[in-house]
Amino acid sequence: MNGESINRVAEEIEYLRARRARTGRARPRLTVVHGYHQAIRDCFPGETVEYSWLSVHSDVFPLRVSPTGLVLVDVLARKKPLALTAAQIERIITSDPFYVNLGANAASAQRARIGLTRRTIKVYIPRLLRQIGKALKKAGLAMRPEEILVTEDTDLLNVKAYRLAISCEFVHLNRTAGAR
Repeated sequence: MNGESINRVAEEIEYLRARRARTGRARPRLTVVHGYHQAIRDCFPGETVEYSWLSVHSDVFPLRVSPTGLVLVDVLARKKPLALTAAQIERIITSDPFYVNLGANAASAQRARIGLTRRTIKVYIPRLLRQIGKALKKAGLAMRPEEILVTEDTDLLNVKAYRLAISCEFVHLNRTAGAR
């Protein structure tokens, strides 16, 4: 090898080290987008939950979950940092005006029907973890999805609680929503 090729290899190694250090320090943020915002205040009943993604630096990695899964993400993000059991999540969805009137501002054909019960919440948590894992992999982060969506034991026998361990933000689209 000549001196020029050795310099190129050394530069490549330095670049890879800097890139690894940058992504190693990166902490993802969760963004939840609400549609049909009425500009009265944030997270007003009647809005829809349109999208959710993880942001790392300036890159965006969508969470590919169903509309029902998006509602679960929204509940966990709005109630962060509380750890919620499936029963508590179900109670929030059936009693909180935001979720009871979810999609009321949209056209009647687009109004969401939420079918989250304790049993289905326990099905959606692993699905959500899989999608978070895929987004982390695309972002090149050496994190496990369980570091973002944390499952905790409770004092009750065989009851788990769930919480988000990253920062969350909400974006509101005025009047109309984007295509899913």
